[in-house]
Amino acid sequence: MSTKVKFVLPAVVVALIAAALLVVPPWLTGAGGTTMTASTAAYTVRLSTDGPREGPNTFDLDVTTRDGAPADLDDVTLQPVMPQMGHAYPPVTAVRTGPGRYRAKDTVLAMTGYWQINVTLRGANDVQHAAFTLLVS
Repeated sequence: MSTKVKFVLPAVVVALIAAALLVVPPWLTGAGGTTMTASTAAYTVRLSTDGPREGPNTFDLDVTTRDGAPADLDDVTLQPVMPQMGHAYPPVTAVRTGPGRYRAKDTVLAMTGYWQINVTLRGANDVQHAAFTLLVS
């Protein structure tokens, strides 16, 4: 094998692995922490978790108004839904932990697969919805 091939082949393999990691977002692998963002007509919602994993999960939400100020909401709930299997669990109420910050503990994702986390934001004058898709593996 020529010297040129000895150096080019490993570089090509490394480049292919790096490209694959860029194509498969971390939140779809279920590995490590996950942070995702969604927008509604009135709010930007950032959802974070150390999972997702099968069983109980804790989700943290940072909710801001469209101008970036912390949202002052009356109620925030998360509802895990697995559309492919017809599973929908009761909504979990998120507790306010600071201005625009909410935490939902013990949110159960009962099995591996794709889950949709439906977030409902209730303010003084309206109700907004955001949805996040996660893969539990």
